[in-house]
Amino acid sequence: MRADRRWARFAVATAGAVILCTTACEGPSALADGDKDTSSPGTSEQAAPNPGFAAFRAKPCPKPGEADKTNGHLITTVAGPSEGAAVRPGGEPQTVLVKLCNTTDQALRDIALSAQVELNYAREQPPKLTVERREAPDGDWQPVELVVANDFQPLTGASGAQDLPANGTRIVEYRISAADDAPAGQGWLSVHAVRANGDPFEVGDTRGGGSGGFPLSTVRE
Repeated sequence: MRADRRWARFAVATAGAVILCTTACEGPSALADGDKDTSSPGTSEQAAPNPGFAAFRAKPCPKPGEADKTNGHLITTVAGPSEGAAVRPGGEPQTVLVKLCNTTDQALRDIALSAQVELNYAREQPPKLTVERREAPDGDWQPVELVVANDFQPLTGASGAQDLPANGTRIVEYRISAADDAPAGQGWLSVHAVRANGDPFEVGDTRGGGSGGFPLSTVRE
């Protein structure tokens, strides 16, 4: 796992702790202050717990490195067991487990999540990817707005806000699939954890979350 270096210059705007585990646009602003994710269950079917959930939950949270401390991060990022995810048009979806780790002794309020790929993921064509998220191990799947933009937009499309207790963890699972006519593409899918009540124009207001991600590709045969 590696940090998204393309957005490293924005690292000072984030803080918290995330572990990613792979198993296989533009949109509305984040939730308002104090709002939680109260959307109805997703339209997709209920699925059994991810087979790698127990082992993933047992993984220790990473400790912030020197670079994280220098940049004001309270988030570190690692991934396994594979280095990325590949989806095929019309094929089976691929899943990603995400562990949020509060590495501080203070509770973090209203931590929401957003997902983003860059415009050139599919050579500036619409990537035609569907992204869903659920509370692991077996919550209901909820639709996720995939942000497609070159600039750093951690608050755009953010949802699923929950409080994270001091030194606490939260595990969510992402499910990614490609439409039958999805173009070939590859890039970096970034997951941003942010304060849902943050002001996108105030750097300090985005503190409390952080950014991580993994290589994602759409492979046409």
